Amino acid sequence: MKRILVALVAMIAPIALGQAHAEPLSSALAKAYRYNPTLNASRAAVRASAYDIDIARSAMLPKIAWRNGIGYDSSAATNRGTFGIFLDQTLFDGLRTTNNVEVNKARQRASEENTRNTEQNILFAATEAYMDVVLTRRIATLRKQDLDFLKALTRSEIARHAAGERTRTNIAQAEARRAAAQAELSLAHAEVKRAQATYRQIIGDEPGKLTGGKVPSKMLPAHLDRALAIAASQHPALLAKRHLAEGAMFNVAVNEGKLLPTVTGAIGVGRGEGGSAIEVTRFDGSATARKAGIEVKVPVYQGGKAAAEVRKSKENLGNAHFTADLQHAEVQAKAASAWAQYQAALATASASRAAVKAATIAKDGMMEEQAIGQRTLLDVLEAQADVVKAQVRLANAERDTVVGGYRILSAIGKLGAKDLGLMARRTDAEGR
Repeated sequence: MKRILVALVAMIAPIALGQAHAEPLSSALAKAYRYNPTLNASRAAVRASAYDIDIARSAMLPKIAWRNGIGYDSSAATNRGTFGIFLDQTLFDGLRTTNNVEVNKARQRASEENTRNTEQNILFAATEAYMDVVLTRRIATLRKQDLDFLKALTRSEIARHAAGERTRTNIAQAEARRAAAQAELSLAHAEVKRAQATYRQIIGDEPGKLTGGKVPSKMLPAHLDRALAIAASQHPALLAKRHLAEGAMFNVAVNEGKLLPTVTGAIGVGRGEGGSAIEVTRFDGSATARKAGIEVKVPVYQGGKAAAEVRKSKENLGNAHFTADLQHAEVQAKAASAWAQYQAALATASASRAAVKAATIAKDGMMEEQAIGQRTLLDVLEAQADVVKAQVRLANAERDTVVGGYRILSAIGKLGAKDLGLMARRTDAEGR
């Protein structure tokens, strides 16, 4: 009994170990989410854009400066020093700062949505890379099995020829098909290497043993109309354009504010000549002085520049709305196309499974009939070729089915890391 148990453990352990180290699609997507440099660069751009809000807001905050200097007074033939601390405060700027803050907030939201769109594009590319490695390895295995079958068939024909049951023609036919199978296997191995190189580029790791992917059926919308509705309300590329249009609207208000008065105040404490940006706060003697003042500027004529900037910003607003409409149409078209491709892949996979089953039965029958002289070797070779073609079509169709499901999620804006429930820490500086 102990020997039996030891033998069972020895048989099961390698299988369990291989399964434990096999990488599912979700793990590969988590690596792409963490390591992909394009995605990390986009996140860095989002963090940088957040500071534009602070820069815009600073225009209405007080400015405090210490000023110190020395000069020569020719009338008194003496040197005079000036020093002091001054505070300048913009009290009203035609609401330009308020609207400019809103412009940058809208641009920040657009940047975040663009990053979400980049994230989804990267994860979809990672899905294709993963499934391409699975597909090419599967096809290489099928080509190897085909070559092994043809090698065995060739040996059988040679043996029968030696026994006087076959002609040299049969051997030549078998050897020709075997050579063709060898060439196909070499091409399959080259495709595996190409797919693995793409995998490394996108996911940032070597492709080990892969388990293969499954269609995310539970995440897919029930019908096309539902898919189009989700895409219209949630796709990040479309949301980014809408945020940019919102920012363009506030930018019109920023330029209109240039036609309104501005009010600035300043206070200062100092000694000697010097002062703030406002002339009324200048110090006029050697004694310490405290001065304060308010300045009002009303634009009367600016050479048409401000009015032209208003008109230009309004045209940019119209362009932003048209761009959003164009993005909406593009998102809808991609969602419809993804849905059609997925349905076609499902139908192709179903037909290919039936084709593989029928071709295998036909090949087995051909071999039995060829053994009793009712079929030629060429019939068997053709039947074997049909089986391999059907198997390769099925492998491609099953790959297209999985990729098609994820393509729909990408097309409707539901292929983010949170949507997929990926457990991964980012490598960028402020990742969560």
